[in-house]
Amino acid sequence: MTERERVLAAVAHKEPDICPCSVNKIDDKEFFMQAYGVDSVDGIRAHLTCDVRKNEYREHFRCEPGLSIWGASDDWDAGYSVARGGYPLAGVENVHEVDAYPWPGTDVIDYAAIRRDIEAFDSRFSRVLSIGSLLSLHTLMDMFGMEDTLVGLHLDEPAILAALAHITEFHCASVKCALEACSDLCDFMWVGEDFATQRGMMMSPEVWRRHLKPVYARVFSIIKSYGLGVWFHSCGTFRPVMGDLIDIGMDVWETVQAHLEGNEPEVLKAEYGKHITFYGGVSSQSTLPFGTPEDVRKEVRERFRVLGKGGGYIIGGDHSFQKNMPPENIFALFDEVKKCAYN
Repeated sequence: MTERERVLAAVAHKEPDICPCSVNKIDDKEFFMQAYGVDSVDGIRAHLTCDVRKNEYREHFRCEPGLSIWGASDDWDAGYSVARGGYPLAGVENVHEVDAYPWPGTDVIDYAAIRRDIEAFDSRFSRVLSIGSLLSLHTLMDMFGMEDTLVGLHLDEPAILAALAHITEFHCASVKCALEACSDLCDFMWVGEDFATQRGMMMSPEVWRRHLKPVYARVFSIIKSYGLGVWFHSCGTFRPVMGDLIDIGMDVWETVQAHLEGNEPEVLKAEYGKHITFYGGVSSQSTLPFGTPEDVRKEVRERFRVLGKGGGYIIGGDHSFQKNMPPENIFALFDEVKKCAYN
């Protein structure tokens, strides 16, 4: 099988020759390029024999240095702390002020450049289109701060809801532009949102369904209308709304942090394994940074045993690869996958 055939078989809940594998995100690119003797992110994926290719996108955004396309601070390392600052709508309660904000148009993204990047990937790989779309909650928190956003959604505050409407229209329009430019080259489109922690959701399922689910449903529908599958990133544990995500069209769930209470692999596979493909499962918090290569291989075999049964699984780290992870552990993950055969 080609790499693409392997991925598509797994997502169709068929058993390919071996379990497909992919890299979620590489934070410390230079570290791993040096470790593996390659000169690009694609070279890292090739060295690790990944079945999936996903384009980079940030260099194709038109925005000021240090700012996101929303005009907010782009200092991810500071999280949503006071130290980060740079929340352009912090404290704003007036809908007119929200509407007057210079919201970005779809022209802040160079879609032709993204297409050229995807065209450079060999067609034997499954290709995932991304413009880094974090669909609602993240952008609201970038604009208002985390606390004001969560309180505002809970209380249905008009300024928060007005901003959410602007954000939603941008995502729907920009996703459509990206698909117009690139859908013929790709199998999936990546979109994401982190609305849960490692202990559960940041908001009640009712608030999630009232404000976030409709946004996801619109974007998922646009992706499906171009014939692509929905590759959805969401960290943490959120079992109360997993069925909702399946109902509105999620095809692949990234990250599957299987070490968390509520994400037990046996339970996930039994309840949702017929409906979605799981991607991830190998711990980027414990096993990859602190285990031995044999610990990694053991976890790969166990995840394949449970989540891989009948297809519906793509093995990978459950989050970013960072330089606190020994390169030999990362290599062990992808080397062991070659032994995860179905026949």
